[in-house]
Amino acid sequence: MSGGFERGRRLIVAVSIAAAGCGMGASAASAALPSVRIDAGRVIRDGPKVTAGLRMPGYSGRVGIELRGQSSQMFPKKSYALELRTAGGKDRDAPLLGMPADADWVLYAAYNDKTLMRNVVAYETARGMGRWAAASRFVTLFLNGRYRGVYVLMERPELGEGRIDVPGQGLTGDYLLEFTFPYQAGRKGPHFRTPLKRRPIVYEDPERGDLSRREASYIRGYVARTERALYRGRRGAWRRVLDPGSAVDYVLMQELFRNVDAFHGSTYLTKPAGGRLVLGPVWDFDLSSGNSTYGTSRAIAGWWTARRDWAGRLHRDPTFRSALRARWRELRAGGLRRRVLAAVDRNAAVLRPAVRRNFARWPVLNRRVWPNPAARGSFTAEVRFLRSWLSRRMHWIDRAVRAKSKP
Repeated sequence: MSGGFERGRRLIVAVSIAAAGCGMGASAASAALPSVRIDAGRVIRDGPKVTAGLRMPGYSGRVGIELRGQSSQMFPKKSYALELRTAGGKDRDAPLLGMPADADWVLYAAYNDKTLMRNVVAYETARGMGRWAAASRFVTLFLNGRYRGVYVLMERPELGEGRIDVPGQGLTGDYLLEFTFPYQAGRKGPHFRTPLKRRPIVYEDPERGDLSRREASYIRGYVARTERALYRGRRGAWRRVLDPGSAVDYVLMQELFRNVDAFHGSTYLTKPAGGRLVLGPVWDFDLSSGNSTYGTSRAIAGWWTARRDWAGRLHRDPTFRSALRARWRELRAGGLRRRVLAAVDRNAAVLRPAVRRNFARWPVLNRRVWPNPAARGSFTAEVRFLRSWLSRRMHWIDRAVRAKSKP
């Protein structure tokens, strides 16, 4: 398999299976979720980061914390970005809860995902396909001494050993970019636009300020070349600039979960030094698997990405469609359905002892929260819906692949 971010993942998966509270083993189901305690002396805002103290199993020290997210910031249960720091204020790498050591982390609130697990299940699925995806642990957050509920502590996508470890000559010349919504681009940071579809692309890692003019110009030019190959090149010309294996796997992930944000926002692109552009890693699946009222996102049938920028052009390529069908058959023969549904069951077992208190603090189960389609009344009902939706979606893709259906 090509694509460049499979390396270094076997160790992370092994650690995930062994760690208590991660949702990966039956013995973890009876364990209390790890407590994360953050004490900040100031109001936490959307930047700059506030210095705070962090205490949790295996770690105690300083941290920089700020709000994270775009539309999710309107919810009362906030998500946070964390930066572990030394006493002198420099970055401090640490292996939180058995995950690979790094300084940058995310505390994800999952407010409008009432299963609390859509991201976790999606990332587990991507790792099962051999792709890098953020490792995660369910935790209980206490902020300034107050209970804040169940959160997901997860890796932040960034280049580096143990994270997105792309092949090349070290990390020199590697890039991580984000294909995002036009209305979000300005808030997310310096960006450029693609020449034909005018999609904003954010410099994620390295950030624009860490790139020379020549480096920034190079990656802008490479992305432009990729888009022109997709829209104006001869059939299959895009394969010279965009990694085909990553494209197939990325589209299949977005199709399986029918992710609202696919090829609109939270769509990462990786460019290894000397290699082709790679689609991925996957990110931000809270509005997937029937959890949204946008368009036909709740529907089981239909190819979801066929009319999205870039993905739509891939779907029109007969060779891509053939590779998509072959990869789906390979994944299904390898136990994809069993693994996905088992991930739902495992994570539900880990969460169940903690959800009563979470939903007492955040009483969303019996009411509609934007953009959820319905209030199903209980955590068990929400999990049952997710499990059923994913099962039915896989059966639809099975039929579409057998019929060789076109978008």
